[in-house]
Amino acid sequence: MTLRRPVVRLAVVLAVLAAVANANFLLEPVVGGRVDLAVGVVSELSVPSEPGSVWFRLGDGTSGLLGAVLGVLLWRGAGARGARHVRFRALCLLAFGVGTFVSALVPITCAPSLGPCPPSSETAELVHDGVSVLATTGAVLGAGELAWRARGVLKVLAVPTALVSAGCGLYEVVTFSQGGNGGGGDSQRWQVLAVSAWLVLEALSWRPGARTPRPAPG
Repeated sequence: MTLRRPVVRLAVVLAVLAAVANANFLLEPVVGGRVDLAVGVVSELSVPSEPGSVWFRLGDGTSGLLGAVLGVLLWRGAGARGARHVRFRALCLLAFGVGTFVSALVPITCAPSLGPCPPSSETAELVHDGVSVLATTGAVLGAGELAWRARGVLKVLAVPTALVSAGCGLYEVVTFSQGGNGGGGDSQRWQVLAVSAWLVLEALSWRPGARTPRPAPG
């Protein structure tokens, strides 16, 4: 990578801001939301009719936008002959950023945990869920690649972050396939926190002393 120190410092600041904005569900007790996150999913906080929903959508939009900016910075820093794993991680950041930003623009319009939803809410839910899956997939793959490439203290932090992100994601897929709400509750909140941690660790990995391509076998 060919990222100058000022760019790396800026990336770390942007990543911290993105991580804080991504964990916006922590505001739920402050705004007095009606959604019980032990049962419902985080996306229900953004339903327009719910208290403080604008703040949750603003948090998602900010996190997505900053995540996409980080992806662009990393892609440009990879250079014309950048390593494939660097470009892969840049694409993961872009997938997370774009997916999260669009999910903020198209929130679900009904909170299923609070009662039955009308058929008119299905289109928004389908779009929102689709881009959310894109964002989550990008985050899980990006965290996994970072954990594989990292070394030292960064690896010690990146490995559990990747395991929590992937494990919670798998649990949500399984529960959804069995007719559940896609996890929700503690599983989804842990995954959101893991994604926030990944954003910061990814930016920290850009520091010159932390860049360590894994040696090729043989």
